[in-house]
Amino acid sequence: MKRLRVGKMSLIGHFQRGFTLIEVLVALAIAAVGLAAVSKSLYQNIEVADRLSQKMIGTWVASNYLNELHVNREYLSGGSTRDTATMANRKWRIEAEYTPTGDNQIVRVDVSVYEGATRDRRAAKIFGFLSQPKN
Repeated sequence: MKRLRVGKMSLIGHFQRGFTLIEVLVALAIAAVGLAAVSKSLYQNIEVADRLSQKMIGTWVASNYLNELHVNREYLSGGSTRDTATMANRKWRIEAEYTPTGDNQIVRVDVSVYEGATRDRRAAKIFGFLSQPKN
């Protein structure tokens, strides 16, 4: 009956246990590639979550602004306005553009919201209609 031996035979006939340097380096290289892929995936997930949060809060800011225009009965027949707001501990820049419609009593309002003071990337854009107050 033959015995099974685990390991590698050395030059002098003894069996050695363990890994060679090449095997260890290959294993480390595979682990490094895997960790890099996981790290990149986690970073992308964080960016997506931040962007979704920005879009959601930006939509709330735009909706609040449009509702304030309705409540305050602010009506412009054309042109644009700029304003700022703070929500969720963030500063928001609001731009509203007023466009006349076919009815002289109604104007379309396009509200764009940007996070921070610059116009790098729009967080949200909504529109609504305002009617002229009947005082």
